[in-house]
Amino acid sequence: MAHLFDLTEYESAIYLALQDKGPMLLLNIAKQAAIPRTAIYRPLDKLLKKGLVSETTFGKRKFYSAAPLRVLRHRLDEKRHFLENMIRDFTDSKNIFSKESSLEAVMYIGAEGIKSAGLAFLDETREKVWYSFENLTSTSERVGLDFEDFYIKERVKRGICSKMILSVTEESQFVRQIIKKDKVQLRETVMLSPHQYPFQTTVVATKGRALLINPNGNPFALLIRNDDICATFIQMHKCIWDRYKTTER
Repeated sequence: MAHLFDLTEYESAIYLALQDKGPMLLLNIAKQAAIPRTAIYRPLDKLLKKGLVSETTFGKRKFYSAAPLRVLRHRLDEKRHFLENMIRDFTDSKNIFSKESSLEAVMYIGAEGIKSAGLAFLDETREKVWYSFENLTSTSERVGLDFEDFYIKERVKRGICSKMILSVTEESQFVRQIIKKDKVQLRETVMLSPHQYPFQTTVVATKGRALLINPNGNPFALLIRNDDICATFIQMHKCIWDRYKTTER
């Protein structure tokens, strides 16, 4: 039990004692769990914070109860889903590696793969600017708005600014909502006509890292680790950015 739920020996003993005997006072828990009374406070407090034990006050006395077994089943399900996702990420990714060319590319399959690639790109970013060509609508539909909102917040927490070139019509309510949040989300946006620049995928680049996302059909993401390729993406972005940003002014 201790290993499965990341509990110490004392935490496990307390939980099992409460599960066996029901609500108890602190002194009785110590006796039932065979723990010195002076040593019971810290593990009991940790169990309360983990939601595995609850506290009820009657008058001046505090009784402690173990969470129902269904809570443990739910925790086990969460761990199982987490492990399944990890296994799927490893199974559904393909690596290209060349030490001589200083190149590594990892392909991630499916919507969950896109999320994993995005998190890896975020974690490996060492610069404070992202240069992106965005196909927002399709990507948002594929990964879900909740994940996208979480992802933007994580980027902002790290102080990473985004220079986004967006291929979409200005009339879209969705786009207006995005641009309205540009300042608070550390983002600058240039909008281009989808007829002139029909981006079917999203490309994001920073120093040494590039992320390509294809949300269409059988979705996948490609995470590239190579200085020259990423520098080329950034220079292409700057050419278009400088041209249209100057026009906006």
